[in-house]
Amino acid sequence: MTRRGPESVQDGALILGFVALGAVGAVIPASIPAVAERTGLAPEELLPSVSLLFLGLFAGVLVTAVPRRGRARTLLAVGSALQVAGLALVACATSAPLFFLAATVTGLGFGLVEASATALSRARSSEGTPVRLTVLNGASAVAAAGAPLLIAFVPAAALWAPVAALALVPAAGAVLAAVAGATWPGAEGSAPPPRVQRGAGRRLWPVGAALFLFVGAETVLAGWSSTLSQSLFGLAGTTAAVGTTAFWTLMAVGRFACAAVVARGVPARVYLPVAVGAAAVVAVLSAIVGQGVGAALLIGAVVLLVAPGYALLLGSALAATTRERADRTASILVAVGSAGGSAVSFAVAVTVGSAPAGVLLVIAGLLAGCALLSLAPLRSSRATRSPSPARPTAGSTARDS
Repeated sequence: MTRRGPESVQDGALILGFVALGAVGAVIPASIPAVAERTGLAPEELLPSVSLLFLGLFAGVLVTAVPRRGRARTLLAVGSALQVAGLALVACATSAPLFFLAATVTGLGFGLVEASATALSRARSSEGTPVRLTVLNGASAVAAAGAPLLIAFVPAAALWAPVAALALVPAAGAVLAAVAGATWPGAEGSAPPPRVQRGAGRRLWPVGAALFLFVGAETVLAGWSSTLSQSLFGLAGTTAAVGTTAFWTLMAVGRFACAAVVARGVPARVYLPVAVGAAAVVAVLSAIVGQGVGAALLIGAVVLLVAPGYALLLGSALAATTRERADRTASILVAVGSAGGSAVSFAVAVTVGSAPAGVLLVIAGLLAGCALLSLAPLRSSRATRSPSPARPTAGSTARDS
């Protein structure tokens, strides 16, 4: 076999891995109305599944953060297999505990795939070009927008059919990852992690806190996307899954719009607090409007404004970090964000439920806090000379599925 043969298999495993992240991450929130209808439960009783999805993601990220040679190569296949198992549990979930278990297993697989695929894609990009990660993230976003459509137009009793079809993606990814095996070039974990510089934690804690709040808000927006559609428009259980498709479509549009604005000369460090602060104001307005098309349009504006926030926050941290410490810093911040997604969404689920006004006011408060915290790294970056920015990671996929 020529060298191109192994590289083709590696490329296929990475593409399927990132596509699976988008599709699998969207399945849990999109399937809540259908599972609620099938089990006779209220949709808000199943909302803790979103928290458990992120709890599993957090656990997966922690596992991959342990330095060990070859770990990423193994965990890509293991994570893909866990995603298949999680989707199988979704397909046959007949009770809330079983659905919660499905979300946890799916999230664990999600975290393993996200971290290991990111490490391996960096190893494949020996010249350091960000093109590969950009393409892979684009494929993930398209999958996240398209997957809920498979769920939206089938009866609740037939939920197993689209979920089984979606499970074929991580299943194929697991096979290719196993076939690739030891052919992967060196990736994260092949060398001991760099020593943490004194004072680095104090410099990065504001962006870490901002990420905790931001991912919490983004998780609620994504996780409640189908139940908000039910509340605002009275859609049937499975049809409400189109709300998840609308969410991810707006996220993609918002990211492209941000790229265009920044390309025209607006600094990313200015765009971030302005956009997130404006989103907080719009979220309050949508809570006041309450129902109907007006509220839906305002919620759509919130999604457009927050869409690039995760990448901008993570990028601001990496820009103030030495290139040698960038990978370790990114892993820590991704874990902090995952913890925020799990903790905040669980708190909202048990205290507010699915009431649109209450959910939107909580999101507004989280975004306002994030906007204020995101200003702190700006003062630090002006006070010290930063090294050249490290390239971005693909960590934002966990929050975008």
